[in-house]
Amino acid sequence: MSTVVYFDIKRFAVHDGPGIRTTLFLKGCPLRCWWCHNPESQSPEPFTVEVERRLEGRSVPATRTYGARAEVDDLLEVLMKDKPFYEESGGGVTFSGGEPLMQPEGLLGLLKGSKRNGLHTTLDTSGFAPREVLERVLPYTDLFLYDLKNDDPDLHRKYTGVNNRLIRRNADFLLRSGAQLIFRVPVIPGINSTEEEVDGMVRFLEERKDHLTEVHLLPYHRIADHKYLRMHLKNEMPGVSEPGDDFMESMKSTFERTGLEVYIGG
Repeated sequence: MSTVVYFDIKRFAVHDGPGIRTTLFLKGCPLRCWWCHNPESQSPEPFTVEVERRLEGRSVPATRTYGARAEVDDLLEVLMKDKPFYEESGGGVTFSGGEPLMQPEGLLGLLKGSKRNGLHTTLDTSGFAPREVLERVLPYTDLFLYDLKNDDPDLHRKYTGVNNRLIRRNADFLLRSGAQLIFRVPVIPGINSTEEEVDGMVRFLEERKDHLTEVHLLPYHRIADHKYLRMHLKNEMPGVSEPGDDFMESMKSTFERTGLEVYIGG
């Protein structure tokens, strides 16, 4: 029986695909994005760190473990608990991470089990994976939420650890195969918000708009700062500010040049 390593389950999620959903976050990621808001996802295995907790006004040493291993069937039972809410809202289940494609056997078991039980499936992915893995999961995935991080391959490598050639080839494979795909752009001030980067991403989307309907812009946020401290990881972006509403509206107007529906968040 297949197992997966995961680090969180979020029920009643409303930003990880259509309707009310349950999002299962799988561990392991081949990228090292400077702005990663789930750094606990990067290692493929569970790990434990020392922390301090408050008890009756005192700091006491403790530990926290990030991640757990579980059988696919046990996780499917959890995902099925909210099926009435999925059916009422047009929702379903989303597999995120980390990069869920790093656990292909377990992910495939989750996707097949979800479809057997009549659930809508969404895969939130960077697209950085062997083509054959995408070929295997494609028949069981109703929607791909696909990252578009940087246009320039060298900048993509600088800020994520890999260039974007494989990612773009895989995106085109999915589009040619008729997959439903929504590109999501994490808006990181000064990193992918420059005129050159935005123009490049807009051109990329324009060239593929016959196969797309919408694009989502995800504003960078600093909610993970405490995680980097707790896990003794280097925070690559200590001085980068979150983009304000006016900034995001300006980005939205620019991306609307694609002719696609553009949403902030999603």
